[in-house]
Amino acid sequence: MRINKLLIIFALLALAACSDKDDPLEDLFLELEASSETVDYGDTFTLTWSSNASQCYAGGRWFGEKETEGTEEIEIKRGGASTFIMDCRRNNEFINQAVAVTIVKTTADHFIFTERGEEPDFTFNYSENEKVVFTSQARGDVNDDSLPDIIFGVQIRDANNTLVQTKLLQMLGGPLPIITEIATDECDGISELLAKDLDQDGTTDVIGLSTDYERQNLNTSKICIFKGTETGLVLDNEHVTNETSLDLNNAGIRAGGLIDRNNNVTLDIYLLGETKEYWIEVGATDGPKFEEFDYDNTVLADHTITALTGFDFDSNSNEDIVLAAYDSNGAGKFITIPKSGDGTNWAEALVYENVPTLKSLQSIVYDQDEEQDVFVMGDENPPNGIDLSANSVLRVYETGEVNILENVVDIDFTKQSTASLNKLAIYADYDTDFDGGDILISFEDFGENTASFLIVEKQETTDEEDVTTYTYVAQDNEELGLANVPAEHAFTIFIDYNNDFDIDVIFGLKGELDTATNLIPLNFYIQTNESN
Repeated sequence: MRINKLLIIFALLALAACSDKDDPLEDLFLELEASSETVDYGDTFTLTWSSNASQCYAGGRWFGEKETEGTEEIEIKRGGASTFIMDCRRNNEFINQAVAVTIVKTTADHFIFTERGEEPDFTFNYSENEKVVFTSQARGDVNDDSLPDIIFGVQIRDANNTLVQTKLLQMLGGPLPIITEIATDECDGISELLAKDLDQDGTTDVIGLSTDYERQNLNTSKICIFKGTETGLVLDNEHVTNETSLDLNNAGIRAGGLIDRNNNVTLDIYLLGETKEYWIEVGATDGPKFEEFDYDNTVLADHTITALTGFDFDSNSNEDIVLAAYDSNGAGKFITIPKSGDGTNWAEALVYENVPTLKSLQSIVYDQDEEQDVFVMGDENPPNGIDLSANSVLRVYETGEVNILENVVDIDFTKQSTASLNKLAIYADYDTDFDGGDILISFEDFGENTASFLIVEKQETTDEEDVTTYTYVAQDNEELGLANVPAEHAFTIFIDYNNDFDIDVIFGLKGELDTATNLIPLNFYIQTNESN
């Protein structure tokens, strides 16, 4: 009897245990939705999610642990598609889901600058009868802090176009960027800058030189060497060993550029003299030094060289030299100098006629094929030092099967033939669409026009047959309606000084005449881009 009672008790306990057992868990689920698939820049959208998981975490363009259900309002400043991921778990079960939202960002949305400060970041003064032109710029890390710096120069000339002074300035990047003047001593004739870490110590060095125009018309041709240090650039002409016939104070240099001399994928310094050429091989084991080589000047003798670049013009795996020049009649020329061996061997120079007079010549990748193309900027008349003329030509020479001049792509802009563009164009994929890069150009002189710079955007189109074509579309800041940009004539210098992948800017603005001193201030303002 007692045994039976125990059996009954055990049975009741078993039933009770069974009744307390949890019901089977429902399947793990996660739902993640966006309020819109496409959103205009500056607008917000909402992410909504729900899950029966115990923990959820965000990934992609958002992050952190999230509640298992909720909503969140999002604003994204980067254009293009943004992916939002959510990963959830319950015990040993996992589930994830993702949604994509495309941010539509116009050209203007990439150039949202802060307001100009009440006080300039740097100022220098010049006389009422003088004129100033932005002549040169170079980029690098001159103080080895892993932040971008920029060096830029202006020339001051009197009413007779006589050179009065060259000012060389540097802006050191960082959270508190500063502009300082570089001591130049006897370097008043330099108007070209070449930036390269010559001794491979982590700091960018800069070579300054005069142009061919200055050599011929102002009887000056100098080379100055600036060494990068922890505090910025310092004039140091001993930084490069010189055991050649080259006189830095009377160099006779006609053009210079960054050219890969020995095909080691490192750009070296190339300087073209009147009858000799000079190289500084970057990373040489015995330190930076000038090397001297003779060349036949017959083809170049009667030309004025306005620009130089280097790329493999003849497709023989050696980087050649390409010059823009004009003859005594003002006729524009392309001159190609094929190179071979160690980069010092000249083949026959080739002259291409019927091209515009150019003040800018740069190799680019336009159509994304394996061949280099050329971007040029030209004038109606040969460049004349500081006396500016209107640009009539903005063009790409797209490499064809025959030669570099086979295919011509003209770029039109509103102020064409009425405004002068600065030769110091820069390439920056500001919209990060990986199409080979866009072009930013500042104005030197634009008369009655009210614009400070030109944005040349590369646009990509793919047709139904999967054929991709490229075009350049040019718009100035006035057309785009950009805010906080000077409406008057202003030097414009672009740099991403804080490494946040947008283009910040320095504006150089002419101030009001001080009647007490008869001096005019040139004020420089740093303005941050807040588009990203």
